[in-house]
Amino acid sequence: MRKSIRTEPSSQEGGLATDLETRRCFVISPIGAEGSDVREHADDVFDFIIQPAMGELGIRAYRSDHILSAGKITEQMFGSLLSDDMCIAILTFDNPNVFYELAVAQSAARPTVILIEKGKSMPFDLRDIRAIEYDFKPRAIRDRVYVRQLIEHVRSIEQSGWRAEVPFGRSLTPLGLKAENLSIYSDISSFGGEERWLDLLSGARDYFYTAGISMQRWAGRRFRNLLLEKARSGCDVRIMLVHQQNTSLVGMINETDRIGSLSEVASTIERVHATMSQLAQECEHLQVKLIRHGMLHQQFVLTERLAIARLYFYSRATSEAPILLLEKPSPVAEVLEREFETFWRCS
Repeated sequence: MRKSIRTEPSSQEGGLATDLETRRCFVISPIGAEGSDVREHADDVFDFIIQPAMGELGIRAYRSDHILSAGKITEQMFGSLLSDDMCIAILTFDNPNVFYELAVAQSAARPTVILIEKGKSMPFDLRDIRAIEYDFKPRAIRDRVYVRQLIEHVRSIEQSGWRAEVPFGRSLTPLGLKAENLSIYSDISSFGGEERWLDLLSGARDYFYTAGISMQRWAGRRFRNLLLEKARSGCDVRIMLVHQQNTSLVGMINETDRIGSLSEVASTIERVHATMSQLAQECEHLQVKLIRHGMLHQQFVLTERLAIARLYFYSRATSEAPILLLEKPSPVAEVLEREFETFWRCS
């Protein structure tokens, strides 16, 4: 299994490494009611400053109101603050929610860039932190003055290894510190839903390996198109599904509690396998196999940077299953990769 990571310099401004394209940035922002001055201002900051800079660097930037997947907004917000690579905080309007979320981000030692409109005063406790003071004068927007400043701030964060310290005590353990680079999500809604899985696939460079019972999600149109795009770009894509006649399948589906239906799952496997096999015929870098022997205890997603295990439970539907995300290098990630390799070799 290939584990090399491409490190060619980006052709974008700043010459940052291409691994930026797998990064995520949570924007801590006042949002306001639709049509309000606050919403218009927040949208302008995002559209004219943040998005151009992050788009040029290949980083996915988003606000709380951009999250479309189902789930509690506060849980998703906390998940982003504790696990995303960096944050941007807009302090204009002195919004209490913004200050609260910024405090959480700082307690979690998230690298954070502060934006504030020119003429506004920084709170006393934050005056020692470098900030980008912006305005919307046409010449500054045309010349991308604040876009370039934001790119320079991100360059500094990248040079520090995407790390920061808790600013009010270097000896403090950051909130949400990951053991062995491990993040745990209680279910799919806290993980981020469809957009998060698409982000994982988009971020794969050298390889993208996945295995599961029916893999129904990956048969959707957006996923199929992206799988083909990745494979055609040279990314090694491998997909495994459980064969309908695998003897372990009947023991994995809990029909007693109406959590699943064996016949429906078997039908889905057959349909998804046919769809994926058709994709494999269109690109040599995309391969599909059926698992005829052995029992999966988790759904795998493996890339050169990450290992994800979506645990299977007899008492829970797949959408309710906990998800483990490990950043490499990690001994546990190596175990998951060996498990995938074993299934691939034996299938």
